[in-house]
Amino acid sequence: MQATLICILYFFTFTSVIDANADNFLAQWDQQLFDRIYDAPPRSEPMWTVMEVGTEFGHYRSIMGFSILLMAYGNEDRQNTGRLLSSAYISTGVLTYGVKQLVRRKRPLDDMLGNPSMPSGHASLAFSAATILGYQYPKWRIPLYIGAGLVGFSRIYLGRHYTSDVLVGAAIGTTMGVLVWHNRVTLLQWKF
Repeated sequence: MQATLICILYFFTFTSVIDANADNFLAQWDQQLFDRIYDAPPRSEPMWTVMEVGTEFGHYRSIMGFSILLMAYGNEDRQNTGRLLSSAYISTGVLTYGVKQLVRRKRPLDDMLGNPSMPSGHASLAFSAATILGYQYPKWRIPLYIGAGLVGFSRIYLGRHYTSDVLVGAAIGTTMGVLVWHNRVTLLQWKF
């Protein structure tokens, strides 16, 4: 677990200095992948629509809504899953927002710095949810991670993030999901 956190910190160090217009290897790699994946206008309509729908599965409203439904209408096992999802959501969101404010990387198609790009919040939330649900329901682990990966891919396809933004978001989400899962006994003692 500590090795994962150290790897994430090193990755932050390298990616925090990435400027999309820089001449270093990582920036060029990021831009080339973005250019290959991004569906620039005129867009292929059916695929664009699928990606717009898919990206919503990583939106904070989707994750929290699902968590609240589990807590409100599920049996005790599902309520605990909802509580763990909420814990992962909060911890992932705080870390993702903090890193966004530290790195302050511009989005690929944004000339002004509005909502920073690095890391992808949709990817981090999708991967944290996939991690918690994958631990809770091991038979669904692979489809859940494939779904989270598609959320990340959709962020690049729609022009919202670079590949490294999605990878860092996935690492944060997975790490926070693992931390929440391994501390579930303590977290589930807190009733909310």
